[in-house]
Parts: sequence; C-alpha cells; structure tokens
Amino acid sequence: MARGGSRPGAGRPAGSENRDTAAMRQALSELASEHVEVALGALADIAANGQSEAARVSAACAILDRTFGRPRQAPVVARLRGLPHSGREDEDPLGGLSLGNWPAL
Repeated sequence: MARGGSRPGAGRPAGSENRDTAAMRQALSELASEHVEVALGALADIAANGQSEAARVSAACAILDRTFGRPRQAPVVARLRGLPHSGREDEDPLGGLSLGNWPAL
C-alpha cells in the first residue's frame, strides 16, 4: 500500500472559501469596530507626544498603514539610471510608475 504523496481529489477544492475563517474574521471585525476611534486616538497621541523618536515613527507608520493601506511591494526596476530623459522639468522620469497604493502628493 502506497503512503504519502499527493492523491487525486484530496484536500479542499480550488477556489472554495474557508467558511470558518470568514465567519471568525467577521465576528472579530464586529468586536473590534467598537474600539477603532480609541485606538486611532491613542496612536495619534503617541505620534504627537511620544517619549522616543522610535515610538513616534512607529505610531505614525501605523496610522498611515491603517488610513491608506500598506504599500504594495515595489516592482524591481533593473536600470533606473538608463531611463530616457529629455531634460524637460515637467516630464516624469519614472514614466508614470507609482509607489504601491500610496496616494500621489
């Protein structure tokens, strides 16, 4: 009798949802929604009045991540110095590449 290895038809079908995890995520989200304002207020207080620079930076990053979402990993750009540039000031040297999902300033 063979042991181990992959077997045809074994495991959860591709594309199916894990219902238990989705239900637990929804329940946790409902419980946490009551504390969002307090938590953001605490982060804002630490970002403004924290005792150390590290605490202020960490709180500021947490606020940005929760407000705008965490930035996606940037694509690898092999030759940034080799991009053509005409010298015009209004031209974007990166050709419209964005940095993750951070909003443009």
